[in-house]
Amino acid sequence: MKALRRFEKAPRAAHIEEVPTPKPGPEQILLKVDHCGICGSDLHAFLNHAGYESVLERVTFGHEVSGTIESIGANVKDWALGDRGVLTAIQYTDPQCPYVLAGDPQLSPTRRVQGLHLDGGMAEYIAVDQQFLNPIPDTLDLRDAALTEPLSVADHCVVNRSSIGPDDQVIVSGPGIIGMLCAIVARHIGAEVLISGTSADEEVRLSTARKIGFETVIVGPDLPPLHEQVMAHFGKEADAFLEASGASPALSASWQAVRTDGTVTVVALYGQETKLDVTQFVRKQIDVRTSYGSATPSYHRAIELLNNGIIPVEKLVKVYDLEDGIKAFEEAERQEVLKPLLKC
Repeated sequence: MKALRRFEKAPRAAHIEEVPTPKPGPEQILLKVDHCGICGSDLHAFLNHAGYESVLERVTFGHEVSGTIESIGANVKDWALGDRGVLTAIQYTDPQCPYVLAGDPQLSPTRRVQGLHLDGGMAEYIAVDQQFLNPIPDTLDLRDAALTEPLSVADHCVVNRSSIGPDDQVIVSGPGIIGMLCAIVARHIGAEVLISGTSADEEVRLSTARKIGFETVIVGPDLPPLHEQVMAHFGKEADAFLEASGASPALSASWQAVRTDGTVTVVALYGQETKLDVTQFVRKQIDVRTSYGSATPSYHRAIELLNNGIIPVEKLVKVYDLEDGIKAFEEAERQEVLKPLLKC
């Protein structure tokens, strides 16, 4: 089968290879991959960035996977040939881990990501442990279903970690796909959302945000600071701030744009240490929270949102053939595309 694989620990060291089709073990399912998204983590691994040293030297990328069951292992239950599903990306190896038992498996010290720490879904087939496959309804298009994992991350951020409710006024900092999906989930709850980005985000990301109904602002050295633009837009400070940009200055200055007793939730990862003037957060009693990954309930809610047509998938994604996977990575690196999907 064809697979898009990294072949050494070096920047852009990946290509399409012919590799054997995996054989499912007794507890595994062989999934015929339909679509697989390129995630920010995939891009960091592709570029061999610091912080991704745990990624295997040789590995098939891809954890945002949708597909159809081709074959099943001898001990697989509740699944049949032809069933459709999406992969749980962050997996655990110790089912007795306290975080797994508490319903937060993505926080387990035993966690691993399929597509970084074992072969993933940028391929024609993928072998998946049965407990890490989620069923999807027949009415959900498999292309759309490939957005389940990033949408579940946004759902976890907004629903579980942010205390956002109807009529709240919310800033989403960073209009990448996670920020965009956070904005859509918050809007679906009933919040009023303002999305901020830089001038580099205007051509693809901010313009897309406006096309799907969001107000946007641009921040930068020669522009009014975000908190002034927030006051001009909402008439007051925001109730909640979702930091999805990964830009340290955005997080450092977030307290200025949030009301007293508001919340700042960080869903981004950062390439460097970030300094916070904690006293300013304390004096406004702002809750600073973080959000990492997602668990099964968020996957289920994401599938429901997708199946109900809440997510404007057509306006968010660009589909490439698997053979054009390197082109998709390169266009993602240049921010020429909001969300690349590979048709496998």
